[in-house]
Amino acid sequence: MRMKSRRLFNLGLIGGVLCIIVGLLIPSAATVTWLRPTQPITAELRQSLLLGITIFKICLALLGVIVIVLSKLPIWQSTVENLPRASEPRHKYELLILAAILVTALGLRLYALNAGLWHDEILTYVTYVKTMSLGEIASTYNSENQHFLYNLLARVAFMLFGNSNWALRLPAVLFGVASIYALYLFGRAVTSAREALLSAALMTFAYHHIWFSHYARGYTGLLLWTLLSSWLLIRGLERKNTKDWLFYAITIALGVYTHTTMLFVVMGHFVIYLQALVQRRNAAWPQRWMGFALGFCFAGFLTLLFHAIALPQVFTSIVETSTIPEWKNPLWTVLEIARGISIGFIGIFFIIPAFVVFMVGLWSYWRSRPVVVQLLILPVAICTAIVFGLGHHLWPRFFFFAMGFAVLVAVRGTLVIGTMIASYSQLTRPKAVWVGTALTAAMILVAALSAPFAYGPKQDYQAALAFVEANRQPGDAVTVVGLATYTYQNLYKTDWTEIDTLQALNRTRAKGKRTWIVYTFPPEMESVYPDIMDTVHHDFIMQRQFSGTLNNGTLFVARSDVPPTQLSSAQP
Repeated sequence: MRMKSRRLFNLGLIGGVLCIIVGLLIPSAATVTWLRPTQPITAELRQSLLLGITIFKICLALLGVIVIVLSKLPIWQSTVENLPRASEPRHKYELLILAAILVTALGLRLYALNAGLWHDEILTYVTYVKTMSLGEIASTYNSENQHFLYNLLARVAFMLFGNSNWALRLPAVLFGVASIYALYLFGRAVTSAREALLSAALMTFAYHHIWFSHYARGYTGLLLWTLLSSWLLIRGLERKNTKDWLFYAITIALGVYTHTTMLFVVMGHFVIYLQALVQRRNAAWPQRWMGFALGFCFAGFLTLLFHAIALPQVFTSIVETSTIPEWKNPLWTVLEIARGISIGFIGIFFIIPAFVVFMVGLWSYWRSRPVVVQLLILPVAICTAIVFGLGHHLWPRFFFFAMGFAVLVAVRGTLVIGTMIASYSQLTRPKAVWVGTALTAAMILVAALSAPFAYGPKQDYQAALAFVEANRQPGDAVTVVGLATYTYQNLYKTDWTEIDTLQALNRTRAKGKRTWIVYTFPPEMESVYPDIMDTVHHDFIMQRQFSGTLNNGTLFVARSDVPPTQLSSAQP
C-alpha cells in the first residue's frame, strides 16, 4: 500500500509540475495565432482571446498545484460503507445480453444516418464544423448553438471521413449508444439487473432516442453525462471511495462542455447532496465534505478550465429571448412532449396507459429508491424555472437529459402492474415476475414499431429546392423568408431573394412574371412576418409541402402568378 501511495504521488508530482510549467510558459500571442491561423481577427476579438488564454494559463498552473496536493493526501484508499445497495451479482449471461443490446442500438442508429439535415444541424455544419479548425472551434463562442465538445468531435469526424451528413452526426450516434450503457450502469446501482437490461432495451428501440442520435448536436452527449454523473453521485454518497467523486467532477465538466443545460443537472445533484448531509448529520461519515470539495468544487474548476479561452466571449454574448410566444408557452412544451409520446407509442391511444404506467413506476421508486425520482424531477423543475424566467424558448429537447430516468420509471411501472395482475391470478412469485417481464417486452415491441418514424430527413430542404428549380420558368422570381433563408443562402448558395418585409415581397412580385415563396416553421412566420403570411394566404397558391420528421419543420412552397395590383405606398 505504501509503494502504491508513493507511485501515485510520483505520478501526481510529474503531472502537476508539467501543468505548472506549461501554464507559465505558454506564449499568449503565439497561441492566438496557433488557434486561428487563417481567419482574420479583429482587435476586440484579439483582446478577448488574450484574456481567455491568460485565464487558461492560470487555471492550468492551479491544476498542477491541485494535482500535486491531491496525490499527497491519504484519501485514495477504496473502502465501502455498510449502506444498503440494490446491485446484485451478475448472471453469466448478463453481459452477453447487454452486448447484444448495444450492438443492436448501434445498428439502428447508423441506419439512414445520411438523411437530410434540419435548421439547427445546418447552423452547426456551416458555422462551426465545416468552416473552423479545432483551435477555432475551441476558442469561439458566438451563440448558444456552440456545443463545444460535440463540435470538436464532429470536426474530427470530418477530418477522418470527409464532409458528410453522417460524419456530422457520428458523435451523436456514439454518445447515444454510450448513454444506453450508462443507463444500464445506473440501473444496476438502483434496481435489479432485469430492470436495468429491460430499460436499456427500451431505450434502444425508443423513437426519441434514435431521433436524437441522428441529431448533430450535443443532446445525446448530455444524456450520457447526466446518467454517468448520477451513477457516480450515488456511488459517492454510498461509498468511501474518493475516485468516485474525482470521476464525478470530470464527468460534470465534460457534460457542461457538451451542453450548458448540464448545469441544471448539477443543481439537482447539489440539492440531493445537501439532503444527504442533513439526513446523515449525526452519522459517522468522515468523508462528508469530500463530495463538496472534490466533486462539486473541482467540477466547477474543470468547467472553468475547459471554457477558459472562450470565457470572455461567453460573458459578452447576448442571451436569446423568445420572439415567438407559442414557443415560450409551457403549455406548448407540454403538448409537444405529449405529441412525442404519442409518436413513440404509435398513436394518442397509448398516452393515458403510458401516463398510468409512469405514475405507478414513480410511486414505486419513491417508496424504494426516492433518489431516482429526485434525479428525474429536480433538474427538470430547475430547468423550467430558469429557462422560463430568462424568457427563452422552452424547447422540449431541453428535457431530453431526463430520458434515462423516465425509461427506468416506465419499466418499473410496467413490472409492478404485471405483478399486480399476477397476484390477482394467484400466480407464484417467479411466475408473477415473468408476467411483468412479458408486459415490458410488449412495451418494447410497441416502441420498436415507432422506430421507423425516426428515419428520413428532419427537414426536406433539398427536395423543396429540387422542386422549385425543376418548375421555375424564365422570368420567375424565387423568394425565401424566415428561418429557411439561412439554409438556402449559406448551405445551398441559391440565387433566391431574401424577403423580410411585405414591401420587399411586393417589389419582387412587381418585377417577376411569377413569384415563388419558400418558408418553414409556421409559428415563427405568423409571429414575425404576419403581413407576409396574410399575403401568402390570399395571393399565393400552395404548390407543395415537404414534410420531415421534425414537427412544424415542413417546407412550404407557394406561388403567385399575378403581380400585386397595388404596391404599398411605403416602397420607394
